[in-house]
Amino acid sequence: MENLLPLSARFRHIVVARGTRSGRRIVDCAAPAPSSELSPEAPSSVPGEDQLFCQWLFDQVGLDAKNYRAETLQRRVTACLRELRVRTIAQARRELELKPALSTTAVSTILVGVTTFFRDPAVFDALREQLPALAANRLGVNVWSVGCSNGEELYSMALLLAELGLLRNSYLLGTDCRADAIANARAASYDAMSMKNVPSALRDRYFFRENQRWRLQPSVSVTARFRIEDMLRVQQPGIWDVIVCRNTTMYMRPEVTTPLWERFETSLRAGGLLVLGKAERPLGAKRLTLIAPCVYRKLRA
Repeated sequence: MENLLPLSARFRHIVVARGTRSGRRIVDCAAPAPSSELSPEAPSSVPGEDQLFCQWLFDQVGLDAKNYRAETLQRRVTACLRELRVRTIAQARRELELKPALSTTAVSTILVGVTTFFRDPAVFDALREQLPALAANRLGVNVWSVGCSNGEELYSMALLLAELGLLRNSYLLGTDCRADAIANARAASYDAMSMKNVPSALRDRYFFRENQRWRLQPSVSVTARFRIEDMLRVQQPGIWDVIVCRNTTMYMRPEVTTPLWERFETSLRAGGLLVLGKAERPLGAKRLTLIAPCVYRKLRA
């Protein structure tokens, strides 16, 4: 196995997003540029119209908008209108009623899933140190990526396991409520932005170029399974060694996330790891202790 420097040692600067008014770290992606036929700024909606639209839209795909922070969803409505190439919420509803398949795209625009391979390298340095002990005599680990988006984080775990010789006997599952995100994860094809943190040695060993993108080698991608699921409604059975849920719950209401932490805690094996985003804390969980940035271990007793 080739010796590699720790991931965090390869970066001289770390850039983080500016905080919002609540002090939470929210990473957003730019909305699609408006077409030449549209005004750069969508017209203002009437009071409450954004919220009603979000509730209606989420109903179309079987989600409950009341589980999410209203201000977070409403902040993305303008981007949703641009994606649908309409000017008003009324036009958006008519477009979605005529073309229901666009509902998935519209929801994905509002529930922004921003991630890359090996995002926050220090977190993955810590995981690389912990994984051999988790495998013990089982020669593999069970990993669940919750809100997996386009698959980068679950595949990052797969690459760590491959380097440690543990991938073959591991079970990797990614779940997300957005059908298009799951389709992208299964395709395992990524642009340069997603690949920016992948060390060149790993890139050359596990990826190949295809149509100006990087595709993960099938020997790695076939080890991961992906399902369309709402984590607030479906609890994966089994005992997990690692649960990764990063920068997802910060968009949700606190009363929704508290029972979620308890479910994750119950689903973890004793000594297992819960990996969260920098702005997230497993409030209410009684047996989780912080062992590294964003990494919590379930106590054995």
